[in-house]
Amino acid sequence: MRLSRSIFLCILAFSLILFPTYHSPAYALEFVHLTMWGERGVSQGQFSQASGIGIDSEDNVYVSDFAGYTTHMIQKFTPNGTFILGFGTFGNGPQYFTNPSGIAVSANDTVYIADFGNPTYAIKEFMPNGTFIRSFGSFGLGPGLFISPGGVGVDKENNVYVTDFGENTNVQKFDASGNLLMSIGSPGRGDGQFNNPSDVAVDSNGNIFVTDSSNNRVQKFDASGNFLMKFGAFGSGNGQFSSPIDVAIDSSNNVYVSDSGNDRIQVFDNNGNYLTQFGNNGAAHELIENPVGIAINSQGAVYVADGRDADIHVFYPIP
Repeated sequence: MRLSRSIFLCILAFSLILFPTYHSPAYALEFVHLTMWGERGVSQGQFSQASGIGIDSEDNVYVSDFAGYTTHMIQKFTPNGTFILGFGTFGNGPQYFTNPSGIAVSANDTVYIADFGNPTYAIKEFMPNGTFIRSFGSFGLGPGLFISPGGVGVDKENNVYVTDFGENTNVQKFDASGNLLMSIGSPGRGDGQFNNPSDVAVDSNGNIFVTDSSNNRVQKFDASGNFLMKFGAFGSGNGQFSSPIDVAIDSSNNVYVSDSGNDRIQVFDNNGNYLTQFGNNGAAHELIENPVGIAINSQGAVYVADGRDADIHVFYPIP
């Protein structure tokens, strides 16, 4: 009985990704593994080290390849994993990449990508067809500068948020044209301080969530950058983390965190209360090892980049 129900839900959920008609629930106690795609390699649809994930208004999926050995370091796929196009090649200029990491796609489908290995041209901006627009942010210490740009987030007003994993140890907010608006945080372990901030996401109310990776927690700020709360601590229990990497927010403002050291995704409500986890149980092919990038499409499907196996897993919530 349970097996038949699970199969039915998988088929139903997968069809909803291909033919969107469903709106994600406030939260789910269980997630089913729908599919996975990608493998290690250098050709289209393959990855050396899948890293960041972004999703556009049509639920197309953008994946960055951090290792940089593939022909195109950014690849775009349909929701079910069919390759559409690739763009961005290895190099040192403003339109090239060294180690692309975080990806975020704005409401108008502009694609923003952080280049972890080339802070001289820290953030690259592209059209959905892969046409380069501009870069902003440069190398250094101080406002608008980066040592190791890592995660990228966007808000509903198309402002861009970027974490600096390096010595700046902060989150910087820019407008859609790359003009600096504000900076959040400083090095440390106190409230509002960071130790290797790795990613950032913004909810529909403008609240800012940051994965504070080496402090093993997530911090929440208001739209003005004022500290509100934190949740998580080192460990493997519910609500604990071992090197949290990415953060994503669904249509109900629930918070998803890739808990890389514990090989799982954890889900919290907007106030940091633990709801559920997935990715660390099921059949062998359903397991995630070292989850890094995470993104959620308009139907609630969760895409996770597996940093160890160089593939993309897709999960769907059971209402």
